[in-house]
Amino acid sequence: MTNIVSGVVSTVTDLGKDEAWMQGWLKEQPDRLGLGDLEVANGASDDDRSFVATDEDRCFSVDVQLGEMEASRGFQVLDNWARNRVLHPDKTHVAVLVTEVMSDRYQTTLETLAEHLPLVVVELQVWKGEAEAIVIPHVALSSDDVDLADMPAAKAAEVVAKVNDAADDSETDGETDEAPESEVVSEAEAEAAEAEAEAESPDNKDDTGVGNPWGLPDTNAEDGEVHASGNGSTGLLTKVGN
Repeated sequence: MTNIVSGVVSTVTDLGKDEAWMQGWLKEQPDRLGLGDLEVANGASDDDRSFVATDEDRCFSVDVQLGEMEASRGFQVLDNWARNRVLHPDKTHVAVLVTEVMSDRYQTTLETLAEHLPLVVVELQVWKGEAEAIVIPHVALSSDDVDLADMPAAKAAEVVAKVNDAADDSETDGETDEAPESEVVSEAEAEAAEAEAEAESPDNKDDTGVGNPWGLPDTNAEDGEVHASGNGSTGLLTKVGN
């Protein structure tokens, strides 16, 4: 029976693990890469962040990079790939960069390299429960000539893409439903704008060009009556004089 528990998204770094530990964990069972049934083989590099995994036909030169990607690691995986081609001439060789998140800064460079060299970038998705963590590798980038269609990491990439698309659609719908902030006008603002427009009206100007924003009585009306919407400064001065 499957034990179902709640969890949160995390990272290998947040779990307190470094690149040497990650390399050892993958090297212990190279199928954890999600690139098929692999075995560890001799490699050109003794780096504790690099190793070689092979199947019947292919040789994967693997380099682990946690945290923010460094340009030197991208070069290192290609250097190992080139030297392993000499050590294992009977295999088809693929460079594999394992990372937590493929850096936006170097994404264009990696995509360009993948057009000319057999390169795969595997991202590590981590889900953390109360007492366990699940690391799910998925292919973030792959050269067209590297066939990974049936591999677990490639299938995981399809799921991740669908989740990201759904999240983007949800954000877009939320933005569409919200009225633009500039179109929201309160009743008080509308009344103030109407009063200002009335004050600027020619009917509310006297011989001095000054309106009656105070709404004082007009003692100069022709009918001799006092009107609350008085017309100007003469009425104001008369009222003050009195």
